[in-house]
Amino acid sequence: MKGKHVLFGISPFNSKFNENYIKNMLEWGFDNYDHVDVLHPHEEAKYLLIGTGDNEVKARKKSRKEFYRIERAINNYLSMSGHDFFAKRILKFSDFYTDELYKKNVEIIKEDFKNNENFHSLCITQSYKAILNKKNAISKTSEIKEQDIIIATEYIIREIPFIISPSLLSSSLTSLHISYYCSWPIADYVYAGKLSISPSSDTKIIVKDHSI
Repeated sequence: MKGKHVLFGISPFNSKFNENYIKNMLEWGFDNYDHVDVLHPHEEAKYLLIGTGDNEVKARKKSRKEFYRIERAINNYLSMSGHDFFAKRILKFSDFYTDELYKKNVEIIKEDFKNNENFHSLCITQSYKAILNKKNAISKTSEIKEQDIIIATEYIIREIPFIISPSLLSSSLTSLHISYYCSWPIADYVYAGKLSISPSSDTKIIVKDHSI
């Protein structure tokens, strides 16, 4: 029996997400779910690049270029397979910035980041690791500054609403599974009920690496 709806989270600047991986990922999605969608940060990937030392203009340009790379691979698959997304497009973080539920969730998450010491520490640790991995990938050896790590945490804060209320945000009328290629400590923390808001009861995280 098929699942109802799956939302794939795309990790920008990750070499894993090549055209073959995306094909395998989407094929698995359409084979196992009635509805499929993809979420990409688009320009908001800039927060990671700013953390590595790029200025905002350069970071935004690189983020768009990375989105277009993923978009081409996805569109190639959709055109060949005849499938289409539930949303009829690749979902971007910015699509939801005027949504009242999204804005409310971001405000609560920012308050937790400010007042919840464990959550704050986790976000800092995960942002540092992401910056370090990116710098190693491009052979940048400059020091990682505290202010750069704080900037990079904005990426996490803007993604968390999608693992808390994805069905409402995507206008899905069914339960929705969010699929990542590996486990994410932030998601584990959220699903352990340690924030001021908890995930919807109709939401589930699915971890599956489609290169295996």
